[in-house]
Amino acid sequence: MISSRLGFNHVTHTLEVIKDKVVSKCECFINENTELISAYQILYNNCDKDDAYETYISLLEKHEIKDPRSSLEDMFILDYIMLNEDRHLNNFGIIRDFKTLNWISTAQIFDTGESLNIIDYSDEEVIINGDGRFFYNISNFDNILDNIKDLKKYDLNKLDGICEEFDELLHKYQHITKMTDRRINKICTLLFSRINKLKKKIETK
Repeated sequence: MISSRLGFNHVTHTLEVIKDKVVSKCECFINENTELISAYQILYNNCDKDDAYETYISLLEKHEIKDPRSSLEDMFILDYIMLNEDRHLNNFGIIRDFKTLNWISTAQIFDTGESLNIIDYSDEEVIINGDGRFFYNISNFDNILDNIKDLKKYDLNKLDGICEEFDELLHKYQHITKMTDRRINKICTLLFSRINKLKKKIETK
């Protein structure tokens, strides 16, 4: 939903009910001629861990990958909105031709499963802060945003109505997931809060 509206290069997932369970599925984003090379593999023995972000971008540019910085920024914007806590180094990378070993492009954004988690919450509030992964470091999501050069390029008005759409989707499968109305409301409230928080950050830039 979010990536489609914001125009991010991402793997499209759909939902299906299989054996009384809701499953998320997607098409494979590599083919018989390509392979995924993870950021972990690219950076292994190639960088100072404190400078991994710029080193990673430089390595991709050296292999003529088009605009790797923008691809990373899009990924971190998505993680910020969704509070994705698990963007480890095997969850992004590049696509390589396994015959010629030429680097083709950044991989599409994939695997945002550890997102919008609400385990403990009160009726009074929803926690809208958290820590994400930024290469080798665990960092506050707000601090991760500091690495994005131009926040104003993101038009969050494109996300208008998405919380209502998400609410409808969660209720559609509620009879299977057994998710309570209260929990659905809290998750949608959290998403709404994240979007508004990012909007305010963009406005102050």
